[in-house]
Amino acid sequence: MATKVSQGCFNMFTRVAPGTETETGTKLRPGIALPHAALPTTEGGRIEIGAPTGRWQMIVTYRGHHDPLDLTYLAALQHLMPEFEELNVDVVAVSADTRNKACSFVDDLRGAVLAVSPDTKAGRIHFKVAYGLNEEQMRRWGIYISRPLSPDESINLYAEPAVFLVNPAGLVHVLVYSNATFARPDLKQMVQGIKMVQDKKMPIRGTY
Repeated sequence: MATKVSQGCFNMFTRVAPGTETETGTKLRPGIALPHAALPTTEGGRIEIGAPTGRWQMIVTYRGHHDPLDLTYLAALQHLMPEFEELNVDVVAVSADTRNKACSFVDDLRGAVLAVSPDTKAGRIHFKVAYGLNEEQMRRWGIYISRPLSPDESINLYAEPAVFLVNPAGLVHVLVYSNATFARPDLKQMVQGIKMVQDKKMPIRGTY
């Protein structure tokens, strides 16, 4: 007997109508310089992302205040920050959120950190949180871009998850793109991988 497919399920798997797609920029290749982006941070001031600093940098893009899995992922990142700091990796989390949403997200993140580690000083976050990533910048980084499903989610296009590991020369050493909130690199494995790259002076892979 044939199974009737609900209209809702049909819509969920229907191809996007021509002319309504959000075109994503060309994916970056390992070994190139990460296009620079000067963005404001929730602490105040601006941060130059991608500029060579002589240190390792890890840029983590997240979807925004509306996504609870961002909170879980970045709370896990905070838990591992002592290990990233030991490897001399500067970490920044970036979204397309407004300042109000980004600051609200950081408040929620502090609460999530305190819930897991009550001894953490005032839920201090040991990485910078930047906001205001615009469409052009997302395309230059090759990030997957999504339209909000409702005004409650966002009123602007937003970035899907991505991780860029930039070496001290300012070149992209490792990069991971995702188009879904539940598919992100394991942060503990990132720590182990970065340590291996540094200890063994491993070259950039995947350049062909």
